[in-house]
Amino acid sequence: MTTAYSGNPGTGVAGLDQISYLPIETRIKNGSKVQISPFLEQDWPIGMELMNLIIREGKTWPFDQEFETMDSYRGYFLSHAAFVVRAMEPGVDSQGVKYKSGEIMGCFYIKPNFPGRCSHICNGGFITSPKFRKMGVATIMGKSFLKLAKDLGYKSSYFNLVFKSNVASIRLWESLGFDRVAVLENAAKLEGVEGLDTAYGYRYDLESLPSDYKV
Repeated sequence: MTTAYSGNPGTGVAGLDQISYLPIETRIKNGSKVQISPFLEQDWPIGMELMNLIIREGKTWPFDQEFETMDSYRGYFLSHAAFVVRAMEPGVDSQGVKYKSGEIMGCFYIKPNFPGRCSHICNGGFITSPKFRKMGVATIMGKSFLKLAKDLGYKSSYFNLVFKSNVASIRLWESLGFDRVAVLENAAKLEGVEGLDTAYGYRYDLESLPSDYKV
């Protein structure tokens, strides 16, 4: 049984045999070419490192303990479909440091939010590498998520915990057409937030997404 917070160790390629257009090639804000493609095995340690970094930051995800084994990470992030945003040419990151072609700029997953009779509702988790923040990577992941989730057969998407203090995330989902459908007060104890932060639930009707939607 799979939910947003559980699953069996996978490789991140579940259902991708029905997606004919991967990889997706596009460009970030600075004009550099990037590619959205499935995780390779060599990417797993990088993905796990990014996941644990986000947990240590303690600002945007609910976890307070890092993933200690690759199997535990794979059971969470790679149980179904998972993707990376990979630089396809060298450039300069948001900190002014040169990066190489092939570097992973971010990653995300798509999987059922709930089991059984509600498994047509998907969930997504998104991580932008700190040095590539504010470069449009998250927007590319969000747009790719919508197209891929629909083509994987999901009917709608629901994000359980978008924290009020995560202004960038709220701005992104609302700009992409997600509807705020739930408010959960006193939901999370986060770093840098006094008291308990509020969480919002965001929904997208994937059946309304145009068939020719472009990333």
